[in-house]
Amino acid sequence: MKSPSFDTIEQVESFLLSVPKFSTSGRSAANFSLDRMLMFCERMGNPEKRVPMIHVAGTNGKGTTCQMLASIYQQAGYKTGLYTSPHLLDVRDRFRIDAKNIPDDDLLEFFQLHGDYVVEEKLTFFELTTGIAFWYFAEQDADIAVIETGLGGKLDATNVIDSEIAVITSIGMDHADILGDSIELIAAEKAGIIKPGKPVVIGILKDEALRVISKISSGQSSRILKAEQIKPKLEGGQFVLSDGAQKLEISAEGRKAIDRVNIAMSRLVVMALQQKFPVNDRQFVEGVEQMKDRFAHHAHFEKLKTDQNWYFDGAHNAEAVEILVEELKRIDHPDKWNIVLSFMKDKLSPEVAGQWMPFKKIYLFEQEGDRAAKLQQMKEFFPHAKTLHQNSIGDFLSSETLKRELVIFSGSFYFYNTVRHWMGTEAD
Repeated sequence: MKSPSFDTIEQVESFLLSVPKFSTSGRSAANFSLDRMLMFCERMGNPEKRVPMIHVAGTNGKGTTCQMLASIYQQAGYKTGLYTSPHLLDVRDRFRIDAKNIPDDDLLEFFQLHGDYVVEEKLTFFELTTGIAFWYFAEQDADIAVIETGLGGKLDATNVIDSEIAVITSIGMDHADILGDSIELIAAEKAGIIKPGKPVVIGILKDEALRVISKISSGQSSRILKAEQIKPKLEGGQFVLSDGAQKLEISAEGRKAIDRVNIAMSRLVVMALQQKFPVNDRQFVEGVEQMKDRFAHHAHFEKLKTDQNWYFDGAHNAEAVEILVEELKRIDHPDKWNIVLSFMKDKLSPEVAGQWMPFKKIYLFEQEGDRAAKLQQMKEFFPHAKTLHQNSIGDFLSSETLKRELVIFSGSFYFYNTVRHWMGTEAD
């Protein structure tokens, strides 16, 4: 088979669309070994060694925490790289410096330099995008980069870096078929990002996860910093952190209550790296508060239209859905909410479905792709739900009654692009 040419950005985009992705193909599109990634990095001249990095893993909260840290360090004046996945609207969303996506010229240059190798070695989509991120941040001389794991930690393609600090946001039962069928096994996989002698920041973890993290960090001589140390609270529309004798107050407008933990973890990272990357209190607060302006499309309880109370949240496992449902109840009674759900078939479970039972107005939509749950499968878990089809979406979106009501779209991050197109508010 002839290798594709990479003379134009259109040829790059065509190739990227052709590479199997975990979002649609599942584990067949993944590779759980670091050998190929290490060879790829060496081929590129080891760009991952040229930029100090913060490494973030976790079942939930890692994307928000990554964006928060990137916004804080950008606010403090550092040229800040951010690598996250999956992308919501465009593959370029995965590679950002100071909150701006990689330009086409740089993406094309990468493929002109390394595209033949990528094709020959049959790199997975995630290995490829991870390599692009490392190369781009190094080529642009980023001061610091925030790197989100894709799946797990120990054997994740990102785990070829020697990070300044590790962050483990939360540990729940997700991707159990790959990471292990217990909290302890999943914790061990995520703890694989902890590096010898480097600190690790953790969110509020279950006891069984904490025991595993503590044992592994002790073996690595790695100091643990816990979010609960600085007593994060939500009080009167503000998040409050108690850092010794000092208190920090940050606006909670437009945020879920759980963000108190993400902010606390970000604060602990900043404190741990303060000597190498100084950030003052004003820069920290402003960085957190400006995060949603810098990263407008984030899919974490994101308001979809300024004049309607319609939201999107990518909660797709039992822990994340529980947190989201608590937030919805905090805002109004379940009877007041219209819930539009669309799932990947491997995310449908009695635990997830059970979280949505208090809500009576539920709609189901079937996405495209082999991994997407079919309407019939979703109906088994939500027998009383209404169904939405492509030809009925227009009526739903134009309903004057619904425009005045509370609506949340959820079930999968991969649903976001579809919903955004419905709203007519895609990113520029």
